[in-house]
Amino acid sequence: MVFVGILLIVLGLAFGALGYLIAFRRKYALINHFVDDKNRGKFDDAFAQRTGLFELLWGFLSVLFGILVLCIHTVPFTWVALLLVVLGTCGTLVVHTLLSIKRK
Repeated sequence: MVFVGILLIVLGLAFGALGYLIAFRRKYALINHFVDDKNRGKFDDAFAQRTGLFELLWGFLSVLFGILVLCIHTVPFTWVALLLVVLGTCGTLVVHTLLSIKRK
């Protein structure tokens, strides 16, 4: 369970760093195909800003859950925390992308 806790912390730091770079440093090229999609009019800068903030939020939550997993040594809590972070991050970004597509 220590491995999962450390994994959650490392994932959280990675998501947090990417979210910070996207949201506050405006490194929108870190989002896959964003520059091409922006040029085609599919997405705008507000989409990239929200994506960065979502990644920053899930990065923080992942670090928090990683610390909790290291403190609480139960198998069910570990797997619930891991599934919550992975599915929550993926689900949030997929739904956000689908709702943000500009249709002509």
